[in-house]
Amino acid sequence: MEKILLWVGWIGIAIVIFALLAIVAAAGRGYYPMLALVAALPWAAPALVGFVLVAAFGSMLAQLKAIRAASERQADIFQKLFDRKPSA
Repeated sequence: MEKILLWVGWIGIAIVIFALLAIVAAAGRGYYPMLALVAALPWAAPALVGFVLVAAFGSMLAQLKAIRAASERQADIFQKLFDRKPSA
């Protein structure tokens, strides 16, 4: 699941950036590209933030999965040490 979220986030970020570049390139010359960029920001900024959050959530899930695996390994090691220790 985390890899899917990472891919969706990164692909979404790339699509938004390419759409912004296409809008700026199609605007012509002079101050029109800047005007087009400013006009596109109301939808582009929330889209970028949303896709960054999706990618960050996917990364967080991967980290939590690694933490859980390490915790289970530590519990197994502790149990082996506890079983091997002679009782007094």
